[in-house]
Formats: sequence, C-alpha cells, structure tokens
Amino acid sequence: MCRFLLLCLFLLGGCHHSDRNLRNTLKINIGSDPTTLDPRKARDLTAVTITRMLYEGLARVSKLGEVELALAQDVEVSEDGKRYIFHLRKSVWSNGEPVTSFDFAETWKSILNPQFPTDIAYQLFVIKNARIAKLGEIALDKVGIETPDASTLVVELEGPVPYFLQLLATSPFLPLPRKTIVANPTLVLDVQTYVGNGPFVLADWKHSDQMHLVKNPRYWEAKKVHLSGISLLMIPGDTEMRMFEIGKLDWAGSPLSTIPVDAVNFLRASDQLRISPFSATYFLRLNTADKIGGKKNPLGSLAFRKALSYALDRDSLTAHVLQGGHIKAFGLVPPAMGLCPRGYFRDKNASGARALLTDALLELDLTLETLEPIRLSYSSNERNANMAQAMQRQWEEVLGIKVDLEAVESKTYFQRISQRDFHLAVGSWTADFDDPINFLEVFKYKDSSTNNTGWENLKYVDLLERSALCRSGEERKGLLREAEQILMEQMPIIPIFHFVLNYVQRDGLSDVMLSPLGQMDFRWARLDSMESSDAKR
Repeated sequence: MCRFLLLCLFLLGGCHHSDRNLRNTLKINIGSDPTTLDPRKARDLTAVTITRMLYEGLARVSKLGEVELALAQDVEVSEDGKRYIFHLRKSVWSNGEPVTSFDFAETWKSILNPQFPTDIAYQLFVIKNARIAKLGEIALDKVGIETPDASTLVVELEGPVPYFLQLLATSPFLPLPRKTIVANPTLVLDVQTYVGNGPFVLADWKHSDQMHLVKNPRYWEAKKVHLSGISLLMIPGDTEMRMFEIGKLDWAGSPLSTIPVDAVNFLRASDQLRISPFSATYFLRLNTADKIGGKKNPLGSLAFRKALSYALDRDSLTAHVLQGGHIKAFGLVPPAMGLCPRGYFRDKNASGARALLTDALLELDLTLETLEPIRLSYSSNERNANMAQAMQRQWEEVLGIKVDLEAVESKTYFQRISQRDFHLAVGSWTADFDDPINFLEVFKYKDSSTNNTGWENLKYVDLLERSALCRSGEERKGLLREAEQILMEQMPIIPIFHFVLNYVQRDGLSDVMLSPLGQMDFRWARLDSMESSDAKR
C-alpha cells in the first residue's frame, strides 16, 4: 500500500500528470524487476511483454490475436519461400530519428555476434548462415540479411519456413536504434538515454519498486493508443490481490504474476476468476550427466528418470495444489497444437515406477540405503514451493527416495541452470509462436542455452531438420510427433502440467489483447474513469 502511495506522489509531482492522465493510467503488477528490457535478451514472459510495449517490429500480434504486418508496409515472398523483401513504412524513434532497415539489420546481426551474450539467438537460425555465424565460423556479413536502402530489408532463409511471419512478431526480431548498438553493443538501458519505437516509452524505473511507461506521441499509430500510461508495480501476490480488491490495480494474475493458491478457489466460487487457454508447459529439467561434482548421478540412468515421472500423481498436483484449471501433461507440446493430445506415457503407476527404480539401482550399483538425496531446485515463489513439496512427498511415498528441496532467488536461478548446477530443476516454456517446433527446438542441441540437460539425440535432431524442409503440413506434423516421442522416451525432462491463464480484471478495462501464447498487449486498451468503474463495483 505504501508503494502505491509513493507511486501516486511520483505521478502527481515528478511527472506533472493531469488528473485525467492519472485516471487513464493502467496499473498492473509484475512481481519483481524484469530480467532485462533488451529485446535481444528477453526470455521470460515479463521481459518479453514489456519489450513489446516499448518496441515495434516488422510484424506483431493483432488485437484479434493474429499475426499482422506492423512496420513492414508490405512484403514480397519468393516462389520457393526462402527470400523475403520487406518494404518499411515511415516511422520514427522516440527521439524523432527515422527507423530504418539498417536498424533491423544491425540489431539482428548483433544477436548473432559470437561475443554477444543471449539465450535466444537460436530464433534467428532460420536465416541463411545465422547459426554458423553465431558459432564464429563465418563473418556476420555472410548472413542472409541485406539492406538495399533505408526502407528495404531483404532476408534470405536457410529453407522455407511456414511460420516466419510469426517469428517476426517475437522479441528477438524487434529493432534497436543502430546508433545505440554501435555506441554500446551490450545496451545497458537507462531512463535518461532510452530510445524506443513502440506504443509506450520508459519514463521511470525505481528498481524493486515500480516502473512507469507513458504513451509515445511519436508512435506511428499513436492515435489508436488510448491509455496515457502504464504503471508496473512490483509487489507480492497477496498484496496484489488486496490492492485489486480496493480498486488500486486494474489487472491481477496471469500472465505477469500468479494469483495465490488460497485465493483461486474463492475467486472461482465468486465468479471473478477468468480462465483462458495458454500455450505453456511446466516441467522438470533433469541433469543427465553421469556424474555431478565428482559423484555418480542417478539421473544419468534412463530407468531412474522414468521412475520419477511415472511415480507422480498429476491429477493431485493440478487439482489440489494448483486449483486453477491447469491440465496435466504427458508430453512437452501443449495438446492444442495437435501433435499427440493423449500424451506418450501414463503416471500414477506405482508398481511400474518401483520396478524401474529397482533396475536403475542395479545399473548404478546402488541401494536405497546408499542412494544419496536427490536435489530439486526451483525459483523461489509460492507456486513452485507448493509443487516441489507435493512432488517430494509423492516420490518419498511411492519410491522411498529422499529428495532435498532448494529454493533459489529468481535473479540467480537462470545462472544456476545454465551452469548445470542441479539434479532436478523446475522449468517452463511458453510458446513464442503457434507451432510445435517452438517447444521441440528448445532441446535440439545439448550446447543450446535453452537445453541445460546435457541430452542430445541425433535422430531427434534429424527429425527436426527434416521437418524444416517438409512442404506437407501433415507429413511435417508426423515428423514432429516422432521427435516428441523420442524426447519422452529418453526423458531429459519430466512434463508436469500445461498452463492456463488465471486472472481478474476490473470492469472498466477493455480491449486488452491476450493470446493463448501469453502475449499481452495494451496498445488498444481502454480504461473507464475510476469513478465509473467504482460505480460498477
């Protein structure tokens, strides 16, 4: 509550907003500081959502949830589907300088620079020579990106990519000002020097407290932006719900925060909870190395990995621990994408799990008595803690093994995972675009920054490569289904559940774009005055 009052004082004093602008400012919670505001590094959903507020790319997700052209006024595609010519519309950065094709080219090539640290460069590997450029095997000027003039961008692909326009609507393809990249390749964002081209611009950032975005008057579609600004608060879930109830927040819950478990049932019973589809999966990463820290790693055994998966009761986890309508998962790809809706294995198989554990212990030359505790690491929040405790109980009851829980601060969690300093680690993946390949490519290469399991399978890689060349939709789906089956048979990850979006919004808020990909866009949103909204309560 104190933070809200401080925010009001800031808005009233520091920025000299009018009362009307205050009433027309959307207030939401993001829980904590975004990990980055650099679209070349944005990986988690909060960072991705905010970067889309601040930057505009060649394409975007429309108000209706479909991909449409944005800064690309039109596009020409070659007959073989490998060459795209984009003609840019006239638009400017927030400092008044024109947005050019050179900005796009410089941004994309900076991602592919072997020296630039990012976990999402693989998204650009559909571009000709992009992957080998990132590996440092060829120069960046050999990548299939050309700029004949300031308003024309030519992109040559490795092969036809049926979802390329969907890819262009994702964060890695957003542009940054070329001058900024040249002057500062790592781009440390600062409010004083920030330059964007999206519907909103960054006005204030008090770390661990709040961020404030204001409408960008130079945005090319500024007339269609109705909000004066957006306040992004960083408060715990229980405080979020209290502030929503007294009208101090306009939105609570997914996709930018999590409604506390004890509030979900009440909100459902009172018909306030909204539930929407979400193409995202919650799973466990397994470190498949033979040894960890010089000691034998039981997760290097396939039988041990399967025993852990088959012993779980996902009905209990989704119905009693989560209580928000989430769907139990028996595969990585969400059922709505249509690869294998029934999944690839069954759980609650106590006898099968125990038999697999027996086989694993024989293989490892261990017994239950000599088996050291397995460590389950997770980013510290309520949902992860509740899930970890429930899985710990199930494994101990069914398999008789001891599992130690390790809560890690979110700021350092990704670093721990990237260093493979874990046995089991809670993870999740949200689709950037509506295609199964977006999930399956995460585990394509063991050295990929998104994999972190140590697992790689040549047949799996081959199936994904062949799917990229396949022109038949059904044949391609068959190849991807076969690849997912290999992933589930080898089990470097254990799927737990597929998310749904759980949220509440105040009556006066309308025209928010919320897609099954978790993409949230406020550029078209309308907000009734506080007085009219309060009258509806």
